[in-house]
Amino acid sequence: MNRVFPSVDAYGWRGRIGLILPADNVLMEPELNALPLVGVSFHGLRLTATEPEAMRRQAVELARAVRELGLDAVVYACAETSFNGGDGVRTSLSETIEQECGVPVVTATNALLAALEFSGAKRLAVATPYSAVSAGILEGTLRDHGYDIAASIHRDFSLESSDPRVWYLTNRQPATLSYEIAKSIEDVDADTVVMVSTNWATLQIVEFLERDTGKLVLTTNQSILWWLLRRLRIRQEDLGIGRLFAQPETSAALEGAGEAS
Repeated sequence: MNRVFPSVDAYGWRGRIGLILPADNVLMEPELNALPLVGVSFHGLRLTATEPEAMRRQAVELARAVRELGLDAVVYACAETSFNGGDGVRTSLSETIEQECGVPVVTATNALLAALEFSGAKRLAVATPYSAVSAGILEGTLRDHGYDIAASIHRDFSLESSDPRVWYLTNRQPATLSYEIAKSIEDVDADTVVMVSTNWATLQIVEFLERDTGKLVLTTNQSILWWLLRRLRIRQEDLGIGRLFAQPETSAALEGAGEAS
């Protein structure tokens, strides 16, 4: 079957986006590339460090390659290491990377927080593949930003495997399991289901989960894409990944999404 591509001079003619990815993450690139986003391209810059502080330092070093790639925006695409250093580290990380590369930068956690604020979420049901320690830090971060947590479920897949690679099994979970995990906490007094992690398959099931629970659903990768498209002034609401993209936007909301880092 022949596909007809629009007549353009280059890939990424609407936006070229850099993803600073953890060494383990094999999920985010194919998940985003599967979306019907004509003219938007994603370019991975892979971290090799695996210790949180070393990962953040290496991300700053990788940012120097962004100028050579000619990117329009960059994501520090590790949710866990963008919240487990605290608010100060998260803010300084995005600012430092932005200074190095000269284009807008967002961390995974800041994109999620921006989406939560924009959507008007108040009371959350939280699902993650995190350890008890990381889950506690995440929930503390959300509470510090004014959100109530009605219920949470954290399934650490590394405990279900003898493989020493902490995130190896998480990358390989089907989106249907993500749906089952999130749906298991639907019967709580929450307005929003939040699914956190960039290497956990979620985009395919957002609309099904919203339809079946009656709640807004926000995921990390969905929030990252929402932030990027608004920052780059790319309007495309028909992606099939949830109500976040269908909500009406004011100019003030767009500016807020664009400035958050």
